[in-house]
Amino acid sequence: MNPPLARNVTPPSVADVAKLAGVSPATVSRAFNAPQLLGASTLERVQVAAGQLGYQPYGLARSLRRRRSMVIGVVMPSLHYAYFAGTLELVQKHLAQEGYTLLLSSSNYNPEQELDGVKAMMGQGVDGVILFGRPLNDESTPLLARRGVPHLRCWAALPSERSVAFDHGAAMGDVVEHLVSLGHERIAVVIPFVALGDRLRGRLTAIRETLARHGLALPKHAIVDDGGLDATAGRMAFRTLQTRGYKATAIICSNDLLAAGVILECQSRGFRVPQDMSVTGYNDTDLAKAFEPSITSVETPLDLHAQEVARAMLAALQNGDSFPKLRLPTHLKVRSSTGPLECPQIAKKIG
Repeated sequence: MNPPLARNVTPPSVADVAKLAGVSPATVSRAFNAPQLLGASTLERVQVAAGQLGYQPYGLARSLRRRRSMVIGVVMPSLHYAYFAGTLELVQKHLAQEGYTLLLSSSNYNPEQELDGVKAMMGQGVDGVILFGRPLNDESTPLLARRGVPHLRCWAALPSERSVAFDHGAAMGDVVEHLVSLGHERIAVVIPFVALGDRLRGRLTAIRETLARHGLALPKHAIVDDGGLDATAGRMAFRTLQTRGYKATAIICSNDLLAAGVILECQSRGFRVPQDMSVTGYNDTDLAKAFEPSITSVETPLDLHAQEVARAMLAALQNGDSFPKLRLPTHLKVRSSTGPLECPQIAKKIG
């Protein structure tokens, strides 16, 4: 016996919601398109009725009336790193509260993929674009500007760019000052500039300038810039430094995963952290707090970052405000992975 054919079910309408809520259809429309015009009790009655009926406003019609797509594009460098994914999740949460949806493109740190993502966003008619991270393709931002698409860079930006970003150079300067104050003069750096597509290497410049103020230098062979971003890459980076014969007493890493890998490799080779080797991370993730030893790291507040990015984009789209040049604060969180230089131990290990 064949099963009965499924019956077409007519979705609930504005009139159905209005009848259940005891209001006019126009009031229901205002509840979804201009809720600020309604009193709290009326708005609540409409929302409760809509929820009971499973009513959803027709998004296309709403966007046509507003002459907006209600979609914001985000071009990410990668989703593999937890900090980036966490920021995206919070930005989406803030924008969704105002009725916006995100359209995502990941460039995988590839300049051509970044530009393709920007073009795809424009092809979809997004209301604005958030560019996450340092510029990879020199054509991306000018293209958005020529087309009149509101766009904002976040996380990292050039000094002149309108953006919501951190001053990563200043943060690295704080790290160097901390290590020098502990007596460290031979410092190594693990930042995968090649994989990140970071052509400007502003963090490296900041490290060198801070060291120079103390009469110290950072030789080329003290920099590992061609690895990955995970703990395995951190272990490989320490092996590379050992192979090169550079006798560092402190190592600066561009994220906490790399720092964890460096520490693990140090320990496997008999180096004590921090007595023989100090190690720093970046972003102050949960890993930095939970690792043993806990990792000295730079806090880049994820919640604040996401909130300010969403605020700036909404202010531009809803009020016509100009995008800011906002630099968010960072904080050095000193933990157990850094300590004073202990000459006897160092001499024993690297002499």
